[in-house]
Amino acid sequence: MNTLKSYKLSPNEHFVLGERISSDGSIFPELVLEKPLDRETQNYHELILSAFDGGNPVQTGTALIKIAITDINDNIPIFTQEVYKISIKENIPLNSTVLQVRATDDDEGVNAQITYSFHTRANNILQMFTINHKNGDIRTKGHLDYEMRKHYEISVQAMDGGGLAAHAKVLIEILDENDNVPEITLTSLSSPIPEDTSPGTVVALIAVRDKD
Repeated sequence: MNTLKSYKLSPNEHFVLGERISSDGSIFPELVLEKPLDRETQNYHELILSAFDGGNPVQTGTALIKIAITDINDNIPIFTQEVYKISIKENIPLNSTVLQVRATDDDEGVNAQITYSFHTRANNILQMFTINHKNGDIRTKGHLDYEMRKHYEISVQAMDGGGLAAHAKVLIEILDENDNVPEITLTSLSSPIPEDTSPGTVVALIAVRDKD
């Protein structure tokens, strides 16, 4: 009667106590996972296992079970915005910071290390802008020209160390600067002009154009 009779596990949400009977008839407990774990919600668990004998009075022994939950790459990076919008002047200096995109990852260690990149092969974008792979800074690389292109749409990728990726869109509007002089063109010219030309006669057609 005084031998070991039963076990009991402290109340918790994830683990239950099972029993296994060995070949000699003795019973020993098994700790069984009943509910999925989530390290991002709780990364550490402490359980108390109690053993009871059949004596009178009952004698009890306890053991503290400490469980550390290790991370797996089960979270994708999340950008702070799905769409980033910015307006910049066409005469902005080279290597100027346009904006910074940022993503977070609820995992830890390598699985939370984010690398940024442009998710495009378009030369007109890659020639004009560059992105810092570590901090998400987007900088000017080429000379912008409002008269050549007024808008840029860039797909940006954030990839964690486990290979999961997220994407955001960057919309860049180029603002015009007064960097062009008017161009005057004579499209039709009568020369020489007789002195008896009637008033109101068209002498020349003049076209004026400004790229701004």
